[in-house]
Amino acid sequence: MMDVIRTVEGLREHGQLGVTAGAFGAPDEVLLLSTGPASHLAKHSMIARPPRQRAILRQPEASESVPETSNPLEGEPAWRTAGVLNATVQAWTEGEWRDVKHLEAPRLEDLLRALEGEMLDPTPFETHVEGWPSRPFLSGAFAYDLVQWTQPISVHHSPAPHELLAVIWAVDGALLIDHATGTCQRLHVEDDAWGARVHPAETRITQPPSSSHHVLESSMDDARHAEAIEQVKEAIVEGRMYQVNIGRRWTAPLPDRPWEVMRRLLEGNPAPFSAWTWAPDLDHHLLSSSPESLLRIHAGQAMASPIKGTYPRGNDALEEQALRRALVEDEKETAEHRMLVDLMRNDLGAISRPGSVRVERYDVEAYATVQHLVSHVGSTLTVDPPAAFASVFPGGSITGCPRTVVCAAIDAIEREPRRFWCGSIGWWDPDGHHGAWNILIRTMQVRHEGERRMADVLAGGGITIGSVAEREIEEAVWKADALLSAAGWRSPRTSIRGMLRITPLSVPHGAPLGGRLGQRRDRPDGVVVLVDNLDSFTHNIAHAIMHLGHDVHVIQGRGPEGPVDVDEAVKGLLEAAPSHLILGPGPGRPEEALLTMRLSELALQGRTPSLLGICLGHQALGLAAGGRIVHDPHGPVHGRPVHVVHDGTGLFRDVSGRTTRMVRYNSLVVDGAVAEHLRVNARSGHVTMGFHSPRFPVHGLQGHPESIGSEEGDRLLRAFLVAAHG
Repeated sequence: MMDVIRTVEGLREHGQLGVTAGAFGAPDEVLLLSTGPASHLAKHSMIARPPRQRAILRQPEASESVPETSNPLEGEPAWRTAGVLNATVQAWTEGEWRDVKHLEAPRLEDLLRALEGEMLDPTPFETHVEGWPSRPFLSGAFAYDLVQWTQPISVHHSPAPHELLAVIWAVDGALLIDHATGTCQRLHVEDDAWGARVHPAETRITQPPSSSHHVLESSMDDARHAEAIEQVKEAIVEGRMYQVNIGRRWTAPLPDRPWEVMRRLLEGNPAPFSAWTWAPDLDHHLLSSSPESLLRIHAGQAMASPIKGTYPRGNDALEEQALRRALVEDEKETAEHRMLVDLMRNDLGAISRPGSVRVERYDVEAYATVQHLVSHVGSTLTVDPPAAFASVFPGGSITGCPRTVVCAAIDAIEREPRRFWCGSIGWWDPDGHHGAWNILIRTMQVRHEGERRMADVLAGGGITIGSVAEREIEEAVWKADALLSAAGWRSPRTSIRGMLRITPLSVPHGAPLGGRLGQRRDRPDGVVVLVDNLDSFTHNIAHAIMHLGHDVHVIQGRGPEGPVDVDEAVKGLLEAAPSHLILGPGPGRPEEALLTMRLSELALQGRTPSLLGICLGHQALGLAAGGRIVHDPHGPVHGRPVHVVHDGTGLFRDVSGRTTRMVRYNSLVVDGAVAEHLRVNARSGHVTMGFHSPRFPVHGLQGHPESIGSEEGDRLLRAFLVAAHG
């Protein structure tokens, strides 16, 4: 870690970085820093050459104001189609940044591809480092508020017009520090002298924070934070969402130079996805000691590493071990983590080859003040890096589930833009082979108000039905503590500190592979049709079906891309003669999913192909059969496997024994008489977990057979695909 700090400071001292580097390029600085012990996470740190080209993305001028006609905590969000996204390409010329071109595109990934073509020189680097680009590439900082272009929701608390949304630099040279060997390698084009001679600065002691104290302003006090947590829990009870990440902001003047604060972070809170970006003329300055990766790409293989589940560090080795064990066994924390793993499997599944999505690692990662549950989910991509990045942005671990709905809920609860917190910093290869982006947690945003230097620190946590307000508020402070301390602000609480430690756990395994893999199809003719009800697990179901050798076509059942005329949509779908229909899960009540309700009614009349309702789809069948949809009297269950007792009929015919475990994601359940149309064949205590029609190939499952935590979900799906019933 000191090698990185001394190298950066040496480059500045010798006129090769920052405001002294006018002979090479702009004063902007882009540092991607993997600090802490060398591991599978912390391999290289990158110091980018002073840039000579960059692109700026800003919030467009406000269009016609969208009234807040709906509350996403109580009903469906207000939908919208985002306007055009603009970028200004600039070149460093005669000591200043000058505009050279304006680009626009309707989607983030389209704009990123356009920037590749406009900003990058195809001249190859003289050297090659495994896992890094072979020619100039792009590296950028992306604000969370780009959610306006990745989710189809109306955002009511967007940044002010012209606020910065992203800065993207062309990297035509860099120094790479290998943490395993301590060596420094140089990426450079022919005849470029930058970085050819590196003189590290002398070792010096990092200065402690200034003694002056400032009152911290917060975007919400503890009482408002607790109120927001209860609002989310009420929405969860109503079936609107499973989990929502709530953040809060602390703001105060920053008396010390930002680099001294960054030094304290790198020494006191080392993290593998740390970063520093600075563009003086834009008043853009980010200091991040992030432990979380959003997405890494190596030779077309993707890896997402979601973090969810948090405990503090221990005073000593025994307490540390006890707390680690408690974290792994904590039902609330593990359910929340399982939910996120299922979400990330889904997000990668949308852009990956059938059968390639898998959980590769499951660890407890301990950082300076907290320890987390971390999974590593891999896949083989079918899209290029810009599309992959846009597809998973913003990360599910800092939004919640289902992602589209909770992004609207975050806007309603936090009541202000997040700016760069929970956005991302990273880089990608224009040839489509490599890339890496972090999630900007544990991040400080530095700005100026006149002559005063101000800093914002944000932190939060995922709220589930099992959340306790006092503990969630305390957890937010654990997460903010390292930054508050590094800034010299009085931390509201004192946290125990320790060094990075990674403890591997047993990896959960998904459905077995074997035989032909199905494919995605653009049309419904003769294939399995899956109705997407705005859920974050739809693509997991699609991959599970393809695992079993069947082709799948996904249609949107709700939201901005759902059918305008349900009767016409049903008519066209049935005329295409799909082999099977699956009514997928989703937020809210089944009455709100009009296409799913109409297909459920027809299925019970024998007028559809073989049909399976999962979760919301199961509830739609129960409602169509004359039942009622009520709150589970024992409360919501999300991400937790439950024991299911079945009678061996319908889809359960091949399940071993008379019990199995299935993961539930539901707050509402089917109640009342459905016997005229459906026969109950599985229960978990008071909850109807499965039923089937005695006359037609129609089945319902309240649990999620596709979840990583469901024991024999593949058997249930296989039974459906061979049209077993009775």
